[in-house]
Amino acid sequence: MTMTEGVTLYPDPVHNVPPSVRSDGPRVLGGWDLDQLELQGNQGGVIPSSYLSWLTPISASAPIEDIRAVYERDGVVHIRGLLDREDVLSTREKFFNFVSRSGVLKPGTSPRDAIYNTSLDPSKFPGPSATQFNRSQNDNALLDYSTRAGREDFIVSFSDQPALLDLVGRLMSWKEPMRFRRQLLRTNIPKSYNTATRVHYDQMYLRKMEPGAVTAWIPMGDVSPVSGGLLYLEGSRDMGLEIERSFLDRNSSLPAEEQVSAFNQNMLHGGGLTKDCAAFARATNRRWLVGDYRAGDVVLHHSCMIHCSANNEDPDDRIRLATDVRFADRQAPFDDRWNEFYYAGDGK
Repeated sequence: MTMTEGVTLYPDPVHNVPPSVRSDGPRVLGGWDLDQLELQGNQGGVIPSSYLSWLTPISASAPIEDIRAVYERDGVVHIRGLLDREDVLSTREKFFNFVSRSGVLKPGTSPRDAIYNTSLDPSKFPGPSATQFNRSQNDNALLDYSTRAGREDFIVSFSDQPALLDLVGRLMSWKEPMRFRRQLLRTNIPKSYNTATRVHYDQMYLRKMEPGAVTAWIPMGDVSPVSGGLLYLEGSRDMGLEIERSFLDRNSSLPAEEQVSAFNQNMLHGGGLTKDCAAFARATNRRWLVGDYRAGDVVLHHSCMIHCSANNEDPDDRIRLATDVRFADRQAPFDDRWNEFYYAGDGK
């Protein structure tokens, strides 16, 4: 695949995985018009609206067969209202109380609202996906406090709630679903550029197990289409599988520890596929699926589903907070590195 600078070189998956473009649906959803959005990733400028479509939600009360049908078809399913909204917002408030010592919040505002202190340089607060994996974190108090928060009871109990584990177990028909302890709490600061989540799929960080882990991406607060939520590349699960196979072939001559690393010499520096969302959509002839996420929603995606995030352009300067919670089948081989708590610079 030949694209812009900064894109990992790997065999072009389009030759083996033809485009699978959805039928055009409505362009307006919940008052948001795709043709009026100006979404940007880390690099490459605005994603043309012709490369955008909606990630439409399905109710948490829908039969599990219907939820499974969407997941198996698309590699991702946006579930509306699985979690208690007040519980999500309360956990958001506790988190921003915990990290407020970093100075990231606007003085005199509520931690639940999490309004950014715009007197500060937003580039000083990159999240874990924007930070080089071996970089010292001493100059990033927000990331330091966020990492500590991941071990606190209020985050652990939030992530361990039965509704999540039960749904994933029923979705995948696993007899013994398990949650990995390692998770990231991702803050997306308004008007912070070149810090969004780059284009990637999760399997590159889970290479000590076969593809099939499930990620629950949980917006911890309302995340509108312009507030820096996740974007999913339509029909990309099989493409991710194909790309990963090519990486495994390339990695086969590396030392064993390097073969399972998402940061080895064959990967984009810092992990991922590219920082340019728009170029990747054009090269693969696919659209980015945009969500209008609400507190209480959960998005489940396959470990080879390609995704990224947009910059946060929230008009009220709200900080986007979300967490990634990953699940596997305890009765199958799994990547034991993920049963350790995340720490900044762990290189996994």
